[in-house]
Amino acid sequence: MSATEQMRAMLDQLMGTARDGAEGKRNRYHFSDPRVCKSFLLACCPHDILASTRMDIGECAKVHELALRADFENASSHKDYGYELDVMYNTRVGGDLVKYYSI
Repeated sequence: MSATEQMRAMLDQLMGTARDGAEGKRNRYHFSDPRVCKSFLLACCPHDILASTRMDIGECAKVHELALRADFENASSHKDYGYELDVMYNTRVGGDLVKYYSI
């Protein structure tokens, strides 16, 4: 990977995929796409959190891209998408699993 490509990837990661407005270079996913992991957008995907532990549940089947997280953070400052509710549900289920397996 050339230095230019590395810088482009870093800028996409920090500023989102539509930072320069180029249609051809836009990401093929939008953060609201059902294939994108909503927990990852909020930095709490259980697949990432439980990685390398006894309760490892494997790799997440949904898309994890830092540029999409940046897009979501920019958009969520203007509108509430309700993804926090999904995360609260996952947290509750995760807590129940911990209680079940710790007995």
